[in-house]
Amino acid sequence: MSQNWQQPQQPGGYPQQQGGYPQQPAPPQPGYGYPQAQAQHPQPGASQPQFGGGFPPPAPQVGRQGNPLAAVGAAIVAAVVGALAYAFLLSSLADTESNPPEVRKFAYAGVALGALVGLVVAKLGGRNVALWVVGAVLALVAIFLGELYGYAMILNDATANYVDKIGGAAAASADIPSANEIFFDHFGDLFDTWKKDADAITWIFMILSPIAAAGTAFRVSNR
Repeated sequence: MSQNWQQPQQPGGYPQQQGGYPQQPAPPQPGYGYPQAQAQHPQPGASQPQFGGGFPPPAPQVGRQGNPLAAVGAAIVAAVVGALAYAFLLSSLADTESNPPEVRKFAYAGVALGALVGLVVAKLGGRNVALWVVGAVLALVAIFLGELYGYAMILNDATANYVDKIGGAAAASADIPSANEIFFDHFGDLFDTWKKDADAITWIFMILSPIAAAGTAFRVSNR
């Protein structure tokens, strides 16, 4: 009576295939508990695998760096130009035919001058609070010098009109000082004249100029 002969098992628990070679276990299939296999050769333009949660670290935010020296220099130039423009506007609005001359104020001129200085400071200096203060001080100095130089131009024009009215030999020999001579050679007398004529509106206009400079610099720098 013949017995059923069974093929002996190989050590390690692997059944033997036909031919005497052990059967290799099947590779694990991707699914639950197994990571997806990465491609050996990524295609051009394909995104690279991310590590550490799949999100790259955020780039540090760096504010725009300005140039303080260039900002101060440009603000000084803007203050001088603005002061001269304000003086010419003040002189053109004055009535020099009357005695004494009537000076008309223009509120938005001081605001525009301060805004110009603040804009230059913010564009070249960046977000620098110290430069905003410098711009406000320069705007105040500019409106003050613009007022005084404007008064010098008004006094020169008023003196010339008065000499023309009296006429005669006295008018021909009269030496009328220019606006620069009144401003530089007689600054003390000019300041006294301006201070006597200044009123509350004058001081309000002067205060608005540095406020406009600091406010403009703040808004432009924080855009």
